[in-house]
Amino acid sequence: MSAATASGTRSGTDGPAISARDSDVKPTFTEKRRSKRPRKDVETMDYLGAARRFIRAAGRRVAECDEIELAELIALRAVVEAAIDEAVAGQKTRKSWAGIALATGTTREAAYQRWGRRK
Repeated sequence: MSAATASGTRSGTDGPAISARDSDVKPTFTEKRRSKRPRKDVETMDYLGAARRFIRAAGRRVAECDEIELAELIALRAVVEAAIDEAVAGQKTRKSWAGIALATGTTREAAYQRWGRRK
């Protein structure tokens, strides 16, 4: 039984009058809250160290589990290989094959054979 009036407000038995202007206001819960502590940027080496610790801990946990968890841990190998492929692809745009080979512990030719011919 609510009706719009000439001033652009609605009223009725459902609640208080709501103006057209009020409907355009975002609720306060969508406002970005400020953190109480400053955000710390994570360095790449710290990030990789944490990943290494997680994987080692996963190995210890899986040692006490069933075969299905072992299969999942082995499936992580493919994820790690894909991450390495992506990292090398990114490095190719800025580094030489000699630099990539130094980082991967191979020769320049071996690095190119493994990652250079991919699309």
